[in-house]
Amino acid sequence: LGGVKLVSGINKPAETTMRRGRVKGKKKKKKKAENVLAPHAGMMGIEYQTASRLLLDSSTEDALVALTHTLSGTLPTEGPGELQQMACHPSAGPLLIILLRVLTYSQVANKKAWQSDERKGADMSDFRLGILKPEPTFQEGSSAHQLAQRILCWQPNVEKQQFAGDVIYGLSGEPRGSHLLETLLRIGSDEFYNMIIECGGFDKPETIQDYCSHDVSNFVVQTLLSTVRTREQAELLWKIIERAISTGYVLDPKNKRRGIVWRATEMAAKHGVCQRGVLKAIRVGMGVTDKPQEGSNELDVTEKDAKKKKKRQKDLALSMQECVPKLVNLTPSESDGDRVTLDAAGSRALYHLLRFEPHLCTEVLEGIVKSFTSGELELIAKDGLGSRCIMDGILDGPKEELAFADARKTLLEKLNGRLVTLAVDRVGNHTIKKLFKGLTKWEDKAVLTSELAQSLKRLGGNAMGRSVIEACSVSEFLEGQEAWKTAVRKMERREELVHDILAIGEEEKKAAKTKRKRKRHKKEELIDNDDEGISTKESRAEESTNVESIL
Repeated sequence: LGGVKLVSGINKPAETTMRRGRVKGKKKKKKKAENVLAPHAGMMGIEYQTASRLLLDSSTEDALVALTHTLSGTLPTEGPGELQQMACHPSAGPLLIILLRVLTYSQVANKKAWQSDERKGADMSDFRLGILKPEPTFQEGSSAHQLAQRILCWQPNVEKQQFAGDVIYGLSGEPRGSHLLETLLRIGSDEFYNMIIECGGFDKPETIQDYCSHDVSNFVVQTLLSTVRTREQAELLWKIIERAISTGYVLDPKNKRRGIVWRATEMAAKHGVCQRGVLKAIRVGMGVTDKPQEGSNELDVTEKDAKKKKKRQKDLALSMQECVPKLVNLTPSESDGDRVTLDAAGSRALYHLLRFEPHLCTEVLEGIVKSFTSGELELIAKDGLGSRCIMDGILDGPKEELAFADARKTLLEKLNGRLVTLAVDRVGNHTIKKLFKGLTKWEDKAVLTSELAQSLKRLGGNAMGRSVIEACSVSEFLEGQEAWKTAVRKMERREELVHDILAIGEEEKKAAKTKRKRKRHKKEELIDNDDEGISTKESRAEESTNVESIL
């Protein structure tokens, strides 16, 4: 038996009677060590946590003011010094940013806005679009305003600032200092914002060209465009930034400056200014980058050369339908066929282009639904960024406009045969639901629902498919046309009712706020009247005592 010794198995199972060596016992499972570190430890980034309350008593506010005076000083500013070096420090710079925000949010006027339920975590859809949350601004003469002035070496009661322009220029080119300058653009008051534009030279084409060509300062330009306060400021900034787009420097993917185009389109859509000019500049700039000439893609050009090159650029201008695929820059993944890579800034710019005046969106819509193939449209609908920026840009458009209605119908025709695959996808199911709601004709809705009804078992296999069955009333479609139409009408009425209730709730909130303000004013008037009444009673009592004493 090769050295194996037979052992009689008394009261032992038959399997363990013949073994070579010792019988090993079962190993105990080791407990996994708990992760003590925070989930974001070791990562370069900031994780913002929204607090339900911002409790600052008088002692804490006094401590913050004392810290501000310690860091910035109380003497009048003589010029750049230690505070400006701290603004560019990797540890002191973020500290100054947090201090500015806390001082701003701690103001009495901003506490209720910060603590309200409306300011809880940002919506994922807005995050995909890069839309910034609105923030409160500091008031003139507050501690945050004084600290901001000292950081920029602002000299009060002086017509021409001696140091502010150089400080803004220096901070914009430094990685940490640029974050501080962007914070000031977001939370600064309207007057302070105008001061940064004037002193920083953002209203001059030469300075903007210098900022756009810098690897760090171009992000300051993006923040400046996204935080524009008034329509006049938007028109002024567009006249200055137009040249950077029309020359093709910003649109060229090699330069990595498309974020400026994204923010410029967002500004034009938000304030409703220069929308034709934006489309024209993109067409000309794309033509220049597609067929570059000597010096055509440079910013530093004299006025005479610029006038000569305008005619050449107009001849090279592409149609908007040709510009759309270049903005998106779709590249399928080599390893995974279902994944795709899109240009984030270009896709977001495309969304804001679809928020322009409806008659200006026709070429952009044709560029999406006609330039891309059916497979590419399916990949875009499955991608989170593409679904939110491109598909929702079409499907969220106004139903009454003919251009958007035709684009939805063309999209349905191109996705024919791929609807079930999108319906069971984690991201693609949102496109199917919105497409069903956006279609205006019953025939088009029936085409979509009939294709889904043929694969009812597949749709019922996961949660996304079941949600599509409910949203498109697929089960009722199998019962008959009338049952399906009544179910769809009920769903539409229910959504309208919910929308009206929410609208009424918002109006009631606004009315309640105005009532509270009126009550406060009435209470203050009553208190003042009571004080006056008490003072008159006291004066009368004193007079009576004086009369009695005299008598």
